[in-house]
Amino acid sequence: MSKKWCVYAVAAMVAGSAFADESGASGISPNLDRGTKVLEGAGYANVMADEINFQLSYGMLVADGLEVGLVAGLRDSDQYMSTELGIRAEYNLVLGSAFVPFLGAGLSWASVEADPSDIDTNAAVFSAGAGVKYFLRDDVALAVSGRYLFATDDIFIDSDDGKAAADEFQILFGVRFYFD
Repeated sequence: MSKKWCVYAVAAMVAGSAFADESGASGISPNLDRGTKVLEGAGYANVMADEINFQLSYGMLVADGLEVGLVAGLRDSDQYMSTELGIRAEYNLVLGSAFVPFLGAGLSWASVEADPSDIDTNAAVFSAGAGVKYFLRDDVALAVSGRYLFATDDIFIDSDDGKAAADEFQILFGVRFYFD
């Protein structure tokens, strides 16, 4: 299922280039300067499994290419519900093109309830990840990222065997808006 979403993300990024400014992708200058504020919505939805994972974050670039921000998330399905609130940092590798790779890390507090596993707990969740943004305009970007999550308790449910685990890997797709 994740391969299908990866194909959709790549297709969206390529199709989105039609919305880039008239000077073309080479004329894009990503707005990743100190003081720029960032609003992001990211996640995925698995319609067949009635599952949604959504994350909203607000941050600011404290140095050129270095973003620090707050993140809130919701993950919900028929048998699992998780809410989280935390902080994150992200370093953008500005290479002079519309594609900007990035590295990120975060710490959040999650509250989790899962019916089949009788989980009703809170846990700290550490994350590390990487991804790439494609800037449609100087201040609008599509993003795809992978992140590894490690929790202080077994809060992640494996979809294959239904067992709880302390770690998980996620792929998120998002859109980011940059403003001064």
